[in-house]
Amino acid sequence: MRSELFEKKHTLWLRILFGAFSLKDEALYEILYDFAMIEYRHLLWLGNELVEQDRPFDFEREQIEIAYADNFSLFQALIDALESIRTHYGEGDLYERFLHDEHYFIEKLRQLLGEEKNNHPIEAFNRSKQLEDIVLDEHQLSSLILFLFEESYKEYELILVYTYSNFYTNSKLLSSIFFDLIYESHFHLKSFARMMSKMGLLALPRVVAKRVYQFDDLRAFLIDGIKEEEGAKELCVKLAKDINHEKLSPFFTFINNQESYHISLMKKALAHIGDVL
Repeated sequence: MRSELFEKKHTLWLRILFGAFSLKDEALYEILYDFAMIEYRHLLWLGNELVEQDRPFDFEREQIEIAYADNFSLFQALIDALESIRTHYGEGDLYERFLHDEHYFIEKLRQLLGEEKNNHPIEAFNRSKQLEDIVLDEHQLSSLILFLFEESYKEYELILVYTYSNFYTNSKLLSSIFFDLIYESHFHLKSFARMMSKMGLLALPRVVAKRVYQFDDLRAFLIDGIKEEEGAKELCVKLAKDINHEKLSPFFTFINNQESYHISLMKKALAHIGDVL
């Protein structure tokens, strides 16, 4: 039987993650982002257990609301979600860890709710299209927005693909490479989503189709993935040139250079597969 709990944990991770992205206050953002990354680890541990039990699971998810009027509305919604999922846990050390972690999350959120200074309107969805004090013309702005929407989805997709692939590999080298790529994508997703939030354009990536991560040919995936990374590099270079801004262009050049190392890692994985075969 397909694991409904995995779907619920995936949903909870995204609720907290994008809740964090929506917060303007950096201290509050960091609290929620840490909680989200712990929830991601929960997802990893649960996936590993399901593989051991030979139980199917996927990255389908429940309907997710991420747009709240203010911080307190978000915090209360997260408390409700955390309390709800507790009823779906079984027994054992893994579920005890989930319960203890989430008990702390709830208590911390309640503490935040107890101080009025923590409540501010959430501006992550107001479609202002203004990025702090940076002034862009219509072409620059359009190029930036298109890039952010496309690449934030791609980074979310890559997190799921490499996470799922890692569940089913017995190679220490491949696992190491997958984790490197996963955490690189976490950083990129965070960077792009925070920028979208500041522009009032934060959006949840669309659901990733099963065929994208439940593939049979890892070699073909890596070959296609290298081509996509090369395409992403070209987009970063083009965007840096199109924007030509002293604050933004160096950032996208930085991302471009990181993509070069991703290609190197994927080629290393490809060579390893060839050696194993």
